[in-house]
Amino acid sequence: MKFQLVIQFAANTREEFEDLLELTDSVTNALAGELETVVDGHDYGLGEFNIFIHTDDPEEVFAKTADFIDRQRPGIPFAAGYRGFDEDTYTVRWPEGAERFAVS
Repeated sequence: MKFQLVIQFAANTREEFEDLLELTDSVTNALAGELETVVDGHDYGLGEFNIFIHTDDPEEVFAKTADFIDRQRPGIPFAAGYRGFDEDTYTVRWPEGAERFAVS
């Protein structure tokens, strides 16, 4: 797989962390068998929770993932970006109009 797609949420409490762990499992199940994706896990810290997804088609996988998140947790704010594994800079995918995406 050529790209790492990162879905990022604000998370500062244990409850938010546990809720996002549950969401990570749901995303993993929703993407199972889709477009040769692998949900490579998550990290948590510095006020953010990141879900890492490996894929060859970050745009399509983002669209499916964003739709799934919106159905499971309507209105939950998140950001997303992707990069090639040989790149340092992320392409911002969400929210619209954002100019920068980074993983802390």
